[in-house]
Amino acid sequence: MALLAVLLAVACSSGPDGAAPARTPEKPHLKLGILPVLGAAPAFLAQESNFFRDAGLQVEFVTIQGAGAAMDSLAKGDLDMVFGNYVSFFTTQAKGTTSIKFVADGYFAQPRTWMVLVPKDSKLHKPADLSGKRVAVTTTSSLADLTIKAVLSTTGSQIQPLSFSEMSYTDMGTALTNHTVDAALLSEPYITDVAKKTGAIPLFDAASGPTADMPISGYSTTEKFASANPNTIAAFQQALSRGAEIAGTDRGRVEQVIHKFAGVDEQTAALCTLVGYPTRMDPRRLQRVPDLMSAYGLLKTRIDAQSMILPSAMGDQVSAG
Repeated sequence: MALLAVLLAVACSSGPDGAAPARTPEKPHLKLGILPVLGAAPAFLAQESNFFRDAGLQVEFVTIQGAGAAMDSLAKGDLDMVFGNYVSFFTTQAKGTTSIKFVADGYFAQPRTWMVLVPKDSKLHKPADLSGKRVAVTTTSSLADLTIKAVLSTTGSQIQPLSFSEMSYTDMGTALTNHTVDAALLSEPYITDVAKKTGAIPLFDAASGPTADMPISGYSTTEKFASANPNTIAAFQQALSRGAEIAGTDRGRVEQVIHKFAGVDEQTAALCTLVGYPTRMDPRRLQRVPDLMSAYGLLKTRIDAQSMILPSAMGDQVSAG
């Protein structure tokens, strides 16, 4: 059984019900910085299904605006792990102030799950029209602006620098309606939610062309925490993997947790386009992120993505869209 092989590889065996780890977590109470987005459904499912509890963990969700803003809290130990975009993690690693390790993959983009929206009365009609305009993102110097730039580079047009404004997903609909920004990069369920509430329309898919199927977010910790808490890491991976398996096979359960944790209504949850939920980390696919960062000048030296992945995070994969 593939999942069992993963658990054995991280020195964690199961009890009779297949849920309880044989080794006691060193730190049973975890603080996880997380965004209430569709990509985090496996963690929400693990919480709602008591998988974390079964693994000996009490996981506290701490809402963050973006991974970049949470890196200081991770470095200080105020957060034990962070769910967020990979660009912020690689940027932190490149600075050399905190050594980052990847605990688990989060999600990768499917078509229409990482979109640039514009107001319903916008005069922008094609990607190149975004040249020189104001764009809302959750955090700057992140995967949001990187993927936008990558897609715009394929238009064949001369693109003037964009102006990026940081705000939460929940504020982007108002910003579009009031025209304080010209466009916004959103993920699900907020693509569907903002379109439904404000009439905003898609300008382009930021996960297309050079960024198609791009790994968006994952779960990270510090090398210090991972080294001191291997049983905790194993327990978290076990519970999260069970959540990811449900996310990949039971849309109804995904809708339930997104309704609860993201605060969108049931209709919006039902209309969302699902992302891909891996149950392992693929070093080759993840390498696309730092390579793209290097291509656009965000990294001065190459980063080997696999060197940042905990060995226990690489097992057999089940994904869904």
